[in-house]
This record gives sequence, C-alpha cells and structure tokens, in this order.
Amino acid sequence: MIDEATAKAKYWVEEPPIHAHPDAVSLIQHHRPELQDAEAIIPILKDIRLKAWKIKYYPCVGLWHFFKFGMTEMSIYPEIIERLKQGQQILDMGCFMGFDGRKLVVDGAPSEGITNMDLEDRWFPLSYELFKDEDRFKGEFFGGCDINDEDLFGEGSIHRHRYDMIYIGYFIHLFPPNKQAHIINSLVQMLKPVPGSMIFGNTAGTAKENGYRMKADFAPPVRNEKGEMERPDFVFHSTKTIVDLMSEAVKEEKDEEWEFVANKAVFDTDTSPTKTFALHFKDAEIVEVNFYMKRK
Repeated sequence: MIDEATAKAKYWVEEPPIHAHPDAVSLIQHHRPELQDAEAIIPILKDIRLKAWKIKYYPCVGLWHFFKFGMTEMSIYPEIIERLKQGQQILDMGCFMGFDGRKLVVDGAPSEGITNMDLEDRWFPLSYELFKDEDRFKGEFFGGCDINDEDLFGEGSIHRHRYDMIYIGYFIHLFPPNKQAHIINSLVQMLKPVPGSMIFGNTAGTAKENGYRMKADFAPPVRNEKGEMERPDFVFHSTKTIVDLMSEAVKEEKDEEWEFVANKAVFDTDTSPTKTFALHFKDAEIVEVNFYMKRK
C-alpha cells in the first residue's frame, strides 16, 4: 500500500457528496431520524470516513465511492428484493460497512437473509456507529474472509453452497487480471448449485472494447517473472471482457449452463469525487459496467 500522503494527494475529496446521492442521505436519516437536516450528517460522515481511511487508504474510501449504491442501479434489483422476500439468501462480498445490505432492508428485504463479508472486520463497528442499528439489523457480518483461502468456500465451510445470490460491487478490480477468473470460480462454490443462483455486480469499466490495462499505483509492488519489483497490473473491464471473464470462470463446471449479461452506463463525473477519479484515469474512457451470471 502506498503511504498516506501519496494516497491522500490522489484519492481524497474532503466533502461528502450528499447532494449527489440523496438516497444515501435518506438511508442514514432512516436509521438516524434526529439527522433530518442533511447538513448535520456531514461532520458525522467525515468522522466515520476518516476512521475508515486510517484503517486502509483505499481510493473508494477517500473518494466517497461507498456512498454510491451500485446494486440499485441494476435492472435486476426488483428481482433481488422479491427473492429475498421469499426467503432466499444474499452475500455482499467486499461489503465495506454494509451500506448496500441496509439499503436492501429499507427497500423491503428482511435483514435475516443478508450476509455481509469483508477481508477487513474493522469496518463493521464503524457501520454500527453510523447507523445505530445493532439491535435491529439481523443480518450477519463475517470479517477476516479472504476469497483466496479455500477454507472460506471449500468442503466443510459454512459458506459452501449457502447463497442464492452473491453481490460483488466494485470488487473484482481488487485482484490481478490473471487471477480474476479463479476468484469468480471460488465465489461460485459459495452459491447454491440450483437454477437461478447468480453472481452480480458492477465496476468502473471502460468503453474500449477490449478493456484497458494499466499499472496499479495504489497497490504494493510485486515481483514479476524476471524477479524485478513492479506495480501489479490493473484492468478496467468492458462489457465484452467482463462476459469473457465470467465465461472463463465456469468453463470447467460440468453439465451446467449459465446466462451472462453485461451492460454499460454513464459514469457520473459531475460530482467532485468521481471527477477526481475520472481525471486520474482519463485515458481509460471510464464507464459504469453492470453484469451478472445466472445458472439456467
């Protein structure tokens, strides 16, 4: 990980984008009715965000990307809510503070069907500090969960074949391009092996048909094949490359058919956080890429 000063110079916007994301403000106000004045939320958000930043200098933290509900923008969102009402189970992998899970509840889903999972468990107390719902949110939180560790999804794991739906919002980009198909296949092992089970998500992608690769300046150096230390590769997926990736991930799964869908949307660059992000990656032709893979 790069040092804090470097990270902050590239991936930090001071003010929360409360006017650009009223749905996030409404979610907080739903849990904190004493904060009906949106301006009163600002110092609380800044305090929580700073505590999260001190844990990990992630761009998504510094640029307030967690304030954006990628799940609600997907065409299958009504289906997700209905399936949860019917008693199905969803896993939010890489959940951060569990914003999306709480949004599902506000939109009608029972919290008992929601599992939040992240490698970093220090996010979770911050979520309860913000939402004040420890006595009401009945979903589960699992921290210290590394998708690279077979113990998480292998035989004997409580997570193996447990979930009807897995959400990976702004998650797959965290892994080297040559490891991503394996990561998705590992997630498949956590799905119930039944028709309709699915993995879905979104990512900052590219309009370039074959994707866009660059060096990840926010990640620690790794040793390449020549033994030299260098920054790892980072990829912005297109709708084509994300479908190819999902297909590759399950090519060894026998006697199974899958539906793969991806579409792109405009990546909002009108707010200061996303403007900063887009300017930093100006050559990538950034768009929003939404995708899902569903068992037939």
